[in-house]
Amino acid sequence: MNAATSVEWVPALVVLGAGLIAGFVLVWRVLSSSRRAAKAGVASLEARDLAGKREVLLRQLRELEDTASKRTPEQLARERYQLELETAKTLLALEEKAPLDKESAASGPPKRASLQPAPDAARGRAGLRGFLWGVGSAAGVVLLGLFVYQSAKPREPGGSVTGNAPMASKPAGEAADGEEAQLQAAVARTPDDVEGHLALARLYVERQNWMGVWNETARVLERAPSNPSALAYQSLVRLVMGQTDTAVTLLTKALASDPDLIDGYAYLALGYMRLGRPRDAEAAIATASKRFPERAADLGKYLTALKQNETPAAQASAASGKPDPHAGLKTPGEGASAAQTASTGRRVAGTIDVDASIRGKLPAGGILFVFARPAGGSEGPPIAVKRLPARFPATFELSEADSMMGQPLPDQLLIEARLDEDGDPTTRPPTDPKARLDRVKVGRTDLRLVLKRP
Repeated sequence: MNAATSVEWVPALVVLGAGLIAGFVLVWRVLSSSRRAAKAGVASLEARDLAGKREVLLRQLRELEDTASKRTPEQLARERYQLELETAKTLLALEEKAPLDKESAASGPPKRASLQPAPDAARGRAGLRGFLWGVGSAAGVVLLGLFVYQSAKPREPGGSVTGNAPMASKPAGEAADGEEAQLQAAVARTPDDVEGHLALARLYVERQNWMGVWNETARVLERAPSNPSALAYQSLVRLVMGQTDTAVTLLTKALASDPDLIDGYAYLALGYMRLGRPRDAEAAIATASKRFPERAADLGKYLTALKQNETPAAQASAASGKPDPHAGLKTPGEGASAAQTASTGRRVAGTIDVDASIRGKLPAGGILFVFARPAGGSEGPPIAVKRLPARFPATFELSEADSMMGQPLPDQLLIEARLDEDGDPTTRPPTDPKARLDRVKVGRTDLRLVLKRP
């Protein structure tokens, strides 16, 4: 046998042999005790019978003296002789079973305690105790054998010398993927579980997987159109995509249903700041601080950060000279969507680069977003979105797997790309570099977009 996988059997066999010997000794002792208890019980029973017979004979002798006047002298002598003879035999047999001391023999009946047999209950308990000891000993031997057998298996190549599992921890990414897989499996088993979909959406919010957030909240809103948490999470997606008015409407509705939704106040303040309504943002934070006093300091810092970093959407649109390209996307449950083509496997692909005038001037940590909309519909809802790292030239592919609602791609598309320079998808500065191609036929894989500042 290979030395790397050999097994040292001697210690295992020694332990097994010791266990077997100990088990046999225990079983023998239990059985011996049981037999002794049984013999003692039989002897005690016979002694008790003899003692009872002796008592009867002695009583008859006393009664014989009392009734002597009713018998002739010959009858009295004959009956006394028979009773005395029988009493003597009984006393001899009783002495063999339980010897009496001289004082007890002279005074008459011996003490009951010396002849009292063990009760039946005690004998039953002794037998049960012996049986349980035997079963326990046999089970111990079997378990010991199983333990030795399992512990003596060959060591796997590269395995621990002691047989223990390695203590290496899983990477953080694998643990996160495992959590997502568990939540996805849970909602797959019970598709109508609203809380399961919300838990998955919450995980996607933490990872900034906005398409995942949209899809999970869409499933919740199909079953519960007024669910406050689903409306709040979907409003955050709309804030990311620039649909600030719709987001504020959804948040107002969510907070009316659940005033204790603290995230809703934070999202609402963000929406008000982007709409150029700082007083309404302050009012939202003040309401949240009053309802959650333990979070008042954090909410105040959050409001200060919003005032310093957020640019109102109206100013952004005026600076860019273009309307909001994300307006008009319907919330799931608000109405039926337009009929889409049923073909599958439709996609577009290409590369995205930056203009030479801004190359080398882009900050690190940016995020690249690629949107697909129906051709000629710059103000229509996005059909598909993909988020990419800002490394140029960047290759991209949009397919039905990237669809926000799972619908197929139409025959012609408007493709837009935007570089979010600050890396925060909830902001949308008007100076972000952008590019677009219209009337793109589905199936093209040679697209090229060049990002430029507005």
